[in-house]
Amino acid sequence: MYDTSSNFLNVHEWAYGATEVVHILSLAVGIGFIALVDLRLLGVGLARVSAERLWKATAVASLMGMVVAVTTGLLIFSTDPLRYFEHPAMRFKLVMVVVALAFNYTVHSRVIRAGYSRAISAGVAAFSLVMWVFIVFSGIFYSFS
Repeated sequence: MYDTSSNFLNVHEWAYGATEVVHILSLAVGIGFIALVDLRLLGVGLARVSAERLWKATAVASLMGMVVAVTTGLLIFSTDPLRYFEHPAMRFKLVMVVVALAFNYTVHSRVIRAGYSRAISAGVAAFSLVMWVFIVFSGIFYSFS
């Protein structure tokens, strides 16, 4: 059985808080750039830049943010995996992260690059935004329950 008392984040008082801060900031970067592209697909903001150009300009930073967010999320999860996994909001968040990342790097990026119709692009963007909002709020619901 996993001994949580030997986990670095549980042993050092400052480590858990620092990891949480990095997790939240990296989520803001990763999701923020994805949302920026989604809003452009919806016709909101940055009208002078195409969605494809904006996606290309933000792809690396978004990917880096998501890699750091997933890494720090797994570190936080490791502090007490049973407690985290037994909570329905956390299970929902874990599933949604996998679905949203797969969607973002397949359907979402394909629609942006191929220049689908405005209706399809808006639908994909709206679906993407809803998934990321659910992910953020499920993390918040876990924290306050």
